[in-house]
This record gives sequence, structure tokens and C-alpha cells, in this order.
Amino acid sequence: MTIAFADAGPAVERSAAPTLDGLPLTVGLSAREVLVVGAGPVSVRRAETFLAAGAVVRVVAPRVDPAMADLATRAGGQLVVVTRNFTPADLDTPWMVHVATGDPAVDAEVAALCEQRRIWCVAAGDAALGSVRVPARTAVATPAGLVRIAVDSSDPRRSVRVGRHVARSLATAPAGLRARRRPEAGWLVLVGGCGDGDLLTVRARRFVHAADVLVVDGAADPGLLAEIDDDVEVIEVGSTLPVDAVARVVAARCAAGHGVVRIVAADALAERAGELRSTGLEFEIVPGVIDGGA
Repeated sequence: MTIAFADAGPAVERSAAPTLDGLPLTVGLSAREVLVVGAGPVSVRRAETFLAAGAVVRVVAPRVDPAMADLATRAGGQLVVVTRNFTPADLDTPWMVHVATGDPAVDAEVAALCEQRRIWCVAAGDAALGSVRVPARTAVATPAGLVRIAVDSSDPRRSVRVGRHVARSLATAPAGLRARRRPEAGWLVLVGGCGDGDLLTVRARRFVHAADVLVVDGAADPGLLAEIDDDVEVIEVGSTLPVDAVARVVAARCAAGHGVVRIVAADALAERAGELRSTGLEFEIVPGVIDGGA
């Protein structure tokens, strides 16, 4: 993310700082070795990130932070600590290297050797030395799986704040979360509501925006329909589908890999849940708001 600001004052010559601009990628690290040079607090956090991605982590450092030793104990064979200085031979096996020794000379040496050997390198102390950078990351849960969000900029703290803002925005106004690749098995959520989209809970709205099929009692709320994708199937019980056929149709849509949200009046939630259970379907219930003006 690059933002340019116009300077109203006289132009001042500045030396061009090296930048790391490139192509954002998701890297598969499962069962692949990542070398972490340095064992301080920054290295501990990054080692946790690599372990979460399934990597096999090898740490090389003359001194080891107690938190890194504790992480090695908890990670078992997935993280090995070697207590000595870095040597070029350490680059014989890893797919990627992370360096954060606190010594600029050592960091520069490791990064330069990685460049020579065409090994991706993250230089935490000076990102411009490395060939890759770890973005700020967050995620939003949907019925079809996590939507992961990565934000990269020259300012890591700004990236974190932007990522959190995007995640909060998607949680409260969840447009675009619907899966486009049909899974083998669908899902079903029973939502309590009064027909007014504005009175749905935040969690219920997240499911609605992730659904392929929306089943509602009576006429659907026009405001809610304006928010969802045009190709979402909307079934209005009573006008386009008899009440006694709802469970059968919902089961067929789920079997076809569709995500289905069934919205019913909050006071009828228990009854509709019983009808769906009779089909053998598994589903989640999201209680709703009772319209006080009804």
C-alpha cells in the first residue's frame, strides 16, 4: 500500500531509500524448513507464525530467549534450537530464512548470502535487506472457511491497524464473503428474525451474506435483498414454496453444496428447528430479535 503526499514547500533532495515492492503471495510452508537466525522476542513471534503455517523451524543463535526455549519445548520436533553463531552451511536446507539478530552486520551478511543462493529472506531489522516481508494478518470466519486478510505497507503498525479495520468492517457489513467455489457439502443456518433486515444480529447478517440460498417466511425485505448478490436464490415460503415442502427443499440445496440461511420469526424458531431436524440435517441456530412493534 503506497500513499503519496504532495509537499507544498520547496523541493528538498533526499537520498532514495531502498523499498521492497513486489507481488503479494500466500506461501505454502507445511512440512518445509524455515531457518530463523536470532532467538530474541521478534524471532519468537515469527517462529510462532511459521509453526502455525505448518513449517519445520530451525533456530540458530548464540543466545536464546527463554520464550524461545519454552516454544521449542511446546512445539516438540517441529522446532529445533541450535545454540551457536550462524554459518553459511545453515543455508543448505531451508526454503526460507528469517533473520533478526539485533546486529545489523550479521543481518546484512545473512540476507546477502540468501540473495546469492536464491533463498527467500525476511530481514526483520531492515526490510530492505530481505527479499520478502511478512504482512499484517487477520481473518474473518465464514461458514465456508476463513477469509484471510493480509495488509502490507512500509509502516508495520499502520498495516496492523488497517487489517483490523477491514476485519471489523467485514464483520459488521459483510459484503463479498460468499464462497464462489462450491464445496462438496453445504451448510444450513436457522436465523431468528422478524423480516426486517435491519433487526438481524451482526452474526446473522454475516451468514446471510455468505449464503447461496435465502429462505424467508413471506415476502423478503427489499433492503436486505439489495445487499446480497444478484444470483442468490431467494425462496419466499408461502408464495413460492408451501410450508410443508421447506425442509425437503432445504435438504436438497444443502446436498448440492449450497449454503442455506432460513430466516423465521423468532417466536417460531423452536418449531422450525424441529421440522429441519426431522430431515437429519445438521444446522446452527442464530437467535434473533423480536419486533417490539409487532
